[in-house]
Amino acid sequence: MNEESKIALRATKVANIIISLHELYNVSIQEATDIYYKSVTSDLVEEGVADLQCRSNKYLATLIWEEFQEKNNTK
Repeated sequence: MNEESKIALRATKVANIIISLHELYNVSIQEATDIYYKSVTSDLVEEGVADLQCRSNKYLATLIWEEFQEKNNTK
């Protein structure tokens, strides 16, 4: 797999996670995007951590949502 293919797959994964956040938690696409990119999990996905690439989009959206909830409950 060449670098362009890896980038395309990662971009698709990110888009699908954001859509899952939107659908599961009834937030706008913009809010879902903000939540995704402010998460620690997004950094790991962007780095291409292999374990995360194998997880479902909804599972990752759930992890990111829980992370978001924890951040907002501690403020």
